[in-house]
Amino acid sequence: MISDKFRRQLRQEAQLWQAEEMITSDFYQQLSERYQFQHLETASRDRFLMVLISVGAILLGLGVITFIAANWQTWSKTVKFILLLCVFISVNTGAFYLWRGAAIQPYPTRRKRLGEGLLILGSLILGANLALTAQIFHIGGDSYGLFLVWGLGVLTMAYSLRLTSLGMIAILLIILGYWQGIGVINYSSEFSPLKFLIEHTALFAGLFFVPLAYWCRSRGIFILAMFALLPSLQWNLMELFRVHLPWGIYMAIAGTFPAALLWGYDDIIWPKIDSRVFQPIARTLALWYLSIFFFIASFHWFWDSVSPSSFYRVDTNNLLRGIDVVIYGLLILWEWFNLAKPSRLNPKKWGFDAITTVMAGFIVVTAIVSILHLSPYSIPGLATFIINVEMFLLAIGLIRIGLSRGNRHAFWGGLVLLTLDIISRMFEYDTELLLKAFVLILCGVGVILAGLWFERHLSTLSPSQED
Repeated sequence: MISDKFRRQLRQEAQLWQAEEMITSDFYQQLSERYQFQHLETASRDRFLMVLISVGAILLGLGVITFIAANWQTWSKTVKFILLLCVFISVNTGAFYLWRGAAIQPYPTRRKRLGEGLLILGSLILGANLALTAQIFHIGGDSYGLFLVWGLGVLTMAYSLRLTSLGMIAILLIILGYWQGIGVINYSSEFSPLKFLIEHTALFAGLFFVPLAYWCRSRGIFILAMFALLPSLQWNLMELFRVHLPWGIYMAIAGTFPAALLWGYDDIIWPKIDSRVFQPIARTLALWYLSIFFFIASFHWFWDSVSPSSFYRVDTNNLLRGIDVVIYGLLILWEWFNLAKPSRLNPKKWGFDAITTVMAGFIVVTAIVSILHLSPYSIPGLATFIINVEMFLLAIGLIRIGLSRGNRHAFWGGLVLLTLDIISRMFEYDTELLLKAFVLILCGVGVILAGLWFERHLSTLSPSQED
């Protein structure tokens, strides 16, 4: 969806081009019809009206809530339930007709904005109705159940209307319900659909959140889907390998599992997907994960706290959670197999590209270090050194990519990671205060000079070279 700001700037430029006879009047008219320049004059008025409507709707809603609260105790259960149902149906029905009537327009209109706002309000009313209905009929339950059922309802609305805002609200509600319920379900042996949903949130996110991201073409939904998927997958790994000293084996697997899953992700492995829409985002998240993991694991205390265990005991009560781990493990193998397959340009060559080879090296070396540390003779010193080397190489690699492609995010990400590596080592070990001050000053000057040099370097690149 093209913003009003872009259309306004385009109109100004187009008028200047027409005045300088760079374009004809017919071409300007085509631009005006395509981008609807005539509607820009009413944009400020529309925004003012939307503010008035929003303020009025809030006051109206507060008045209705106050009226209901004043008579809530005197009404019967039937009246209360019918009232809640009528409010929910009326708000969502009006919102749907407003939104649908303006959905075919290529640019946001008052009706479309108002309809989407009312749909969001309807999703919030759904949660209030669920809570009040449970209170009316004395239905007990934990708060995580409310958020999960609420999130599932909003998710259904998001799929039905193909709305990004509703999809993001639904995922946030389910994530909130997951974190509230994850500590409760471990103490319950009874089966329930909500408990099953919490135990398999990773699989649920892959089956419903990721397709919704493609359906809405939303990067925000995809990122939230990963935030729902990865922690649940990590928790299932920890529960599956519940041992007397579990952190070692858990780290060996969990330290590399998310990075391998994210970096190997490729949109075109799915049917009917012919473009890589979310692969750059997944790989960016993989770099973020590795950077954070390397930084935490670069401290000596991290490896000292991970002690080797002489034996491991799998908790048979948690074997069912291994389904998610097995499915995503097979998916990782399939992803990396597709990355190694010959391309159309070179049908006989198997293997990875240079950057993927380096990432595979990071993942494999990290896994080997973790496994060696689990041997009868722990290697905290060597493990700390290897992780610091990997962190240094990752930072240098990001800086190099930033320089070669003119990518500011990669360059500054690598520079910040390198600076954190140097500074953290100085504060971790017992060094004199004068040396710490010298290192801090040196890093500060280095960051400033590197930034100035990089911006000058960007000015020498052609637009096609910049990423």
